[in-house]
Amino acid sequence: MPKNKTIKAGKECRVPIVAILGHVDHGKTTILDRIRESNVQSCEVGGITQKISVFTIDPKGDCKGFITFIDTPGHEAFDLMRTRGGGIADIVLLIVAADDGVKPQTKESIEIIKKSEARPIVVINKCDLPNINIEKVKREIVSNGIEIEGMGGKVPVIEVSGKTGKGIPELLDLINLVVEVEGLKEREKLPRGVLGRAFVLESIQEKSRGNVSTIVLTQGSLCKGSWIGYELNGKLCIERIKGIVSEDGKNLSGLNAGCGGKVLGLGNLLPLGIEVFLLENKDEKLLKENIKQIKINEEIHTDTGDERQDEGLNFFEEIINNKDTKVLKLIIKSSSQGALEAINKSLCKIEEDNCRTEVFDSGVGNITLHNIEEASIAGAIVLGFEVGMETGVKESAYKKKVVVRTYDIIYKLVEEIEEAASSMGVEGVNEEEIGNSTVKMIFTLSDGTKVLGNRVDEGIMKRDCKCYIVHGDDIVAEGKIKSLRKAKNTIVEAKAGEDCGIIMDVNVDEVKEGDKIYCNKVLH
Repeated sequence: MPKNKTIKAGKECRVPIVAILGHVDHGKTTILDRIRESNVQSCEVGGITQKISVFTIDPKGDCKGFITFIDTPGHEAFDLMRTRGGGIADIVLLIVAADDGVKPQTKESIEIIKKSEARPIVVINKCDLPNINIEKVKREIVSNGIEIEGMGGKVPVIEVSGKTGKGIPELLDLINLVVEVEGLKEREKLPRGVLGRAFVLESIQEKSRGNVSTIVLTQGSLCKGSWIGYELNGKLCIERIKGIVSEDGKNLSGLNAGCGGKVLGLGNLLPLGIEVFLLENKDEKLLKENIKQIKINEEIHTDTGDERQDEGLNFFEEIINNKDTKVLKLIIKSSSQGALEAINKSLCKIEEDNCRTEVFDSGVGNITLHNIEEASIAGAIVLGFEVGMETGVKESAYKKKVVVRTYDIIYKLVEEIEEAASSMGVEGVNEEEIGNSTVKMIFTLSDGTKVLGNRVDEGIMKRDCKCYIVHGDDIVAEGKIKSLRKAKNTIVEAKAGEDCGIIMDVNVDEVKEGDKIYCNKVLH
């Protein structure tokens, strides 16, 4: 195979983006090493990919078949990073080891593929090993929801060996064939004055180069000196790109649609998953008016992993609706001892209708995996005030059905726990309207879930509250707000004048644009 070349710029049509998913140690990086004739895998800690990398190659060296690959970590702690990689890809390679079959991260990768619009290709690796049963592996893949060719489905499957190189040229040909036959994912038209869009896959801070962000360009183009705009902590930022380098450190003059690389010289360390925009001029009005609407539309359509947090709300609902529960157990983590004492003092006073709170454990510092273990055993809720979470906490909490809540305002924390305690074991309720909104747009997620895009007219719309959706004089739906989102973030409430996305816990097929939603607080 000719030596691979990293693309710099100069190709008119978009380069296909290919994400690599699969279980740890199933050979994802080894396959990519063989494709680009490098030896990254041997340099990684424990031989396991710890970060996302992106690189664009010309496999045949003829400047006609460029492909961008996103190598994603396989360890379970990096599930969200895999989701980001799979969400922007045109093609997803599901790597399964012939000697190991379908494993936990394989199953998680399959779920990502199911929710993605990307075209999947199943790659069975390590086919050079003795005593393997390829047919058994294929049956496992089919039983987990990927219908492959030769077993009643249409998903291509190929057998390779990253170690020997067997099947790698055929894999590259297959990728190009899928692109040729099925085309690339369509992107929304860029607004006037916007030259390109990109996603941040990784960010690090280096002593010599400062903030370095790994990006993949989904539309348009960029070059050294381009204006890059993004939103960070509610603030719009526009600055010039000071440099672009490839994954292996080579200076690049620019990137075109579908290509990946590292951007240097930004004033901020960009969050993973943030979308950035390449602008013709330093125009904040353009960034605010045109770009923000595109972001909202795409984020509502995109599976960002927040559904897991939404599912956590169901665990919370199960706790407060349990008629046998009279004690709401809590584990509290705070940023300081003073704040911790104030929270403890406020929560210990809560006692509603013979239901009380009990602080099972508390401490200063981030929420840890040990806290999740404790909460799982004790049946407690974990509350955090001005703190973060250790790596893997969200995933562990989801698996163990532990509710984790974080706050930056103490009274919001106390208010929500008061409402939870007052809801436990109480029969016979009254309701009070706390706000209403108008349905402006209706979106459908890839899993069929309907999202109601709203503008809050009066009061507030609050998560977990009861709602009535009214068309004219008729109530067309009645249920609770299962999930409430503002742009990319899952929120607790939206205030008058704000836009938000609402997911209800009931069927909303009869809801139409212009319908009113009335949000009610349950009184006891």
